[in-house]
Amino acid sequence: MVELKSVVASIRTIALRSVRQEIVGRNALARGVFRALRNQADALPALLILCTDRGLVLDLTSPLEVEDLTGYTLTEDAFRLNGDSWRIHAGQEGYRLISSAQPGETALLEKLIAGIDAMLRVFDSSERHNQRLLECLDSVRNAISIYDKEAHLLYANTQFCKYFCIDDRSAVLGMNIRDIMTRTGLRIYSMESDSSSLKMFDVLKTGKPALDWEVRIESKNAPDSARLASNDLYPVVGPNGEVEGMVELARSHQQEMKRTRKILGLAAEYSFDDIIGASPAIRKTIRQAKEYAANPFNFLLTGESGVGKELFAQSIHNASANRKGPFVALNCASIPEGLIESELFGYGGGAFTGASKNGQVGKFELADGGTLFLDEIGELPYHFQSKLLRVLETWTVTRIGSSRPIPINVRLIAATNRNLEEMVADGLFRQDLYYRLQVLSIEIPPLRERGTDILLLAESFLRQFVDADSGLAKTLDATTRKAMLEYEWPGNVRELRNVINRIAILSKDRIVTRDILEAAISSRGAMPAKNHPPPKASSKTTGEKIAPPE
Repeated sequence: MVELKSVVASIRTIALRSVRQEIVGRNALARGVFRALRNQADALPALLILCTDRGLVLDLTSPLEVEDLTGYTLTEDAFRLNGDSWRIHAGQEGYRLISSAQPGETALLEKLIAGIDAMLRVFDSSERHNQRLLECLDSVRNAISIYDKEAHLLYANTQFCKYFCIDDRSAVLGMNIRDIMTRTGLRIYSMESDSSSLKMFDVLKTGKPALDWEVRIESKNAPDSARLASNDLYPVVGPNGEVEGMVELARSHQQEMKRTRKILGLAAEYSFDDIIGASPAIRKTIRQAKEYAANPFNFLLTGESGVGKELFAQSIHNASANRKGPFVALNCASIPEGLIESELFGYGGGAFTGASKNGQVGKFELADGGTLFLDEIGELPYHFQSKLLRVLETWTVTRIGSSRPIPINVRLIAATNRNLEEMVADGLFRQDLYYRLQVLSIEIPPLRERGTDILLLAESFLRQFVDADSGLAKTLDATTRKAMLEYEWPGNVRELRNVINRIAILSKDRIVTRDILEAAISSRGAMPAKNHPPPKASSKTTGEKIAPPE
């Protein structure tokens, strides 16, 4: 008895090093069958342990006072304590009986393990269909998990195990979610508060579902690899109206963003092949942009309004390492000053008056893994520029109403038609932000400096309008072509496109004459002379051009 007491104490020490699991499902059935057969036996060995082939203790009998070790896991060390005196009988259904039986007492053990196997075969045959249904859930890309009312894990699909860094699914089934987090070294925080408490406990307590609950998952082993997930939690209510458990569906932040980007169409349509022009000025600019596109640094595009800055931005994106990611564009001049922060950084539910209860994802998050194009960067409010600078220094954003930083991987391309150096000198633009933005910088030449590119572009735009009768596009006569080269095109390519659109409407013939061009450019038919400064849009002179929309 003294030796047995020492062995039991050693087993207890080894077992308590593991995390205790709940005995559920098939394991619970095996334990029940074992107890029923054990109670019918005339005599039992002094020490008898039922465990799975992985060492999970399902039942333990001993004449000694020993605490309940069911749910704990034994390592192979536990079975080396008493040398060859152990008798181990392994069944065919994944269970083992371990005892201190003498050689002549093994018949009882064989009977017990055979009875467990037989009952489990009957159970498995009836459960095989249900198991097949559960196995089908392994093909789902979302993480699926099922819990009892105490938050013990009853089921988890492959994606859940992958997301929670679980390499052995069977080892965590029956464990409480908090113990699973301890085992895997994970910490989960709500994106709507600083609380590390799990929303699932509220769902289990109140019986109210929680949809699109965003969390941040951090790992103690890899603190820099934080991930975001969006969860739907549904209570399982029994016939008596009481909550019996919960089903959770979790989507990675990347999945959620991919779906949102698809809905919003956040993609770059154009490449450098779509930039029309053969002039030395534009070809030099394209070559420089192609060289810069391969680098991940911030990019500043400058040039007059209408020169095609977004066309270059999309082309740079499609030639970069981020081309498979999203392309998100925002015109800073079109967003009210009070909303620019929420538009770029996003906000949590109810963060301010009028905010959506579900919150909103910001443009930086939408652009994660891709490119964010900020047009009219010179229009950013001065007080907000320091916040943008902070993002460019840390590459994290924090939603309004939250204190949890979200890591982002974004290539920023900014554009402006203003002189930022003069704005810095006038105190209207932060110098440190300016230098952050123009790590790489390109100035796109205006249309008037591109020579015959004007005609190439005009003909390209005209080809988009085909005569219904002849099937041919309109063409420019010699005097019209000469006049187009003499005009300054203050609105650049945007103005040229608008003029061609009007020509397609005004010209009834296939040959476009100068008078049609003049009518399309000027409201009164007067053509500004070459090298003569074009009148401003507010001018009331006879040379007033039709101002192109921005």
